[in-house]
Amino acid sequence: MEPYLKVFADDLNAGKNDAQKNGIRTLSQRTISKCLFCGALTEVPDADKPMLHLSLYDPTGMLTVGYYTGNPDISTFLNETDLPVFVLCAAGMRCTADECMPVLESVVPVSRALRDTFVVAAAADLIGLLEHADLSPDRKERICNMAEQALATVLTEHPVAAVPDDALLSTVEQVIRDISDEKNAVSLDLLLAALGENGISRETALAVLKTMIEDGDCYQPKPDIIRLL
Repeated sequence: MEPYLKVFADDLNAGKNDAQKNGIRTLSQRTISKCLFCGALTEVPDADKPMLHLSLYDPTGMLTVGYYTGNPDISTFLNETDLPVFVLCAAGMRCTADECMPVLESVVPVSRALRDTFVVAAAADLIGLLEHADLSPDRKERICNMAEQALATVLTEHPVAAVPDDALLSTVEQVIRDISDEKNAVSLDLLLAALGENGISRETALAVLKTMIEDGDCYQPKPDIIRLL
């Protein structure tokens, strides 16, 4: 077993419970009892129970983790932190005969840059595993696709032709509000199509969205979703 293995949501979600070893057998065929996970926390449940569940999002999907409300450090962080926020979590597996779930041992806020660093490290670790792992071609392809999907969300330093002006930013924000759901979320493809109908090219739209994300006006809970704050 590897202590605090860096994991993506899809790798863990596709795993199988291994209660005898007090861990989970991940999609990448590693049995783990502890993990590190970095993702977006968008909401905290409001309930009075000894254990509650949090939904954390990374580029590969959603991971559900449990936490004990009696843990003062975790509860204080969740009560006092403005959402949404990127978090880095350490969790141990709590296994029964029927299921296995990560249970938080610690959670701290992190920057977008650190989150991207985690994504790169986790993807490199996952791809490096394929060189020696005895996995089927289909599973190897799925793991590569997972890593590629995660890496596609990492910010790069490509120059932008021009900084979007306030009028353009306002137009994009209004279009998002007009076509988004009750949670102010919309698919990226639908948004780009709507902006195209307003005469805004794909390249310009992506540049505007990058600025809005960096300014904290919106974020991507998933690679194909834009959500206003």
